[in-house]
Amino acid sequence: MDNSTLVDDDDLYCQPAYGDNVSDTCWYVQNTDACGGGGYLAWTAFVYCCEDPVAKWFIVAGGALFLFLLFLMITISADDYLCPNVSTIVSKLNISENMAGVTFMAFGNGAPDVFSSLASVVSSPMPRADLALGTLLGGTMFVTLLVTSAIVVTRPFKAAKWSALRDLGFSIVTIGLILFFFLYSDEVQLWMPLTFLGIYLIYVATVFSI
Repeated sequence: MDNSTLVDDDDLYCQPAYGDNVSDTCWYVQNTDACGGGGYLAWTAFVYCCEDPVAKWFIVAGGALFLFLLFLMITISADDYLCPNVSTIVSKLNISENMAGVTFMAFGNGAPDVFSSLASVVSSPMPRADLALGTLLGGTMFVTLLVTSAIVVTRPFKAAKWSALRDLGFSIVTIGLILFFFLYSDEVQLWMPLTFLGIYLIYVATVFSI
């Protein structure tokens, strides 16, 4: 089999063909940049180059456990160090709860997502925004649906209508712009992130002024 036919330099995705022998598939993932994935461990190569099915399952299970530990470390760092310090700064500066929620506390809660998303893009040999955007949008859905539901079930509260409408309005506008940008262009241009930054500044100014 001609190995040169396995790799397409223009291919942006890692798509090893199932059913081929292990040596051909292993050669593909080792010589395709999209299969690298970034990071310090070549998980794709570990899985596809392993001929023992039992060992392969151990590799997958070990990778899942390692991923869980990484998420746990990020969560502990944010909960035990970042958020308490941010809360102390807010209390010392006598900042209102609304302003603290959209600035300092938002940064404290979102910093792990920001840095992990940046790392996923920067560490990849062929950077793509798929994982970063999927992580951020998926995290938004998780927090909005599951976390909010858990809070309401655990301890019901009465939300301020104006604050809820304000936040939902800005969220709808932002999601609409993301959808528009995806449909409008295949690449990110400078004015797009600047637009999001401007919306956030307007949002903070709105919270501060009312």
